[in-house]
Amino acid sequence: MQPIKKQIKALNFSLLSPEKIKKISSAKIITPELYDMDGYPVDGGLMDLRLGAIDPGVRCRTCGGRLKECLGHPGSIELARPVIHVKYVPTIYMFLRSYCKECGHILLKPGDVEKLNVTQRLKKSKDAKKCYKCGANQEKVKIENRQHL
Repeated sequence: MQPIKKQIKALNFSLLSPEKIKKISSAKIITPELYDMDGYPVDGGLMDLRLGAIDPGVRCRTCGGRLKECLGHPGSIELARPVIHVKYVPTIYMFLRSYCKECGHILLKPGDVEKLNVTQRLKKSKDAKKCYKCGANQEKVKIENRQHL
């Protein structure tokens, strides 16, 4: 049997927009309550049955599957302010330092892109003072911790 060979031309990774999250969401979470007085999951709560079956005797209200048949469905929570997961902060910081603030081009000389691996590219690009494509000077990126209570 011959292996199937295909060339992947590009991969794109991105975060979902709030609109896209709402669109694919099966349930909007509006209450922190899990169960009602009878022990049944609360609609709009964290255990809402539209998110998937949680007990062997219950069916998912989105797909109708039982516990082992339903893999679960995404829900959404409307937050009062934007939130960044703390584990993403170093990555966001590195990318902000690696790309031109004016044109969005990676801050590397054209020849360096081909000969360096991804880690080497990011390390070298984050220290650039000037964009090699548009010539814009690059300012130092600072992350401020702003907590509003």
